[in-house]
Amino acid sequence: MGRQKTEQRKGGKRPAAPAPRKRRPQLAAEEIDWKNFPSLRRFLSERGKIRSRRITGLSRRQQQQLAKAVKRARTMGLFPYPDQERKHRER
Repeated sequence: MGRQKTEQRKGGKRPAAPAPRKRRPQLAAEEIDWKNFPSLRRFLSERGKIRSRRITGLSRRQQQQLAKAVKRARTMGLFPYPDQERKHRER
């Protein structure tokens, strides 16, 4: 007939399946713009730091565009700088 389950594998454990690749969100170029305040907000931490590519799931090019857009928005006063809040608390 057929083999029993215990005879099929000597080690007793299955080999680990490869982890599925993460899908990276495809963002339009219009979404990564320093004037688009709500869409940029989701890529910043609570302290105002830019989240890494590993967390945001963006491509390398999109992450560079995001960083440039956030820095421009900070210059224009839309976002605070990361250490700006800490300086106000110390005083």
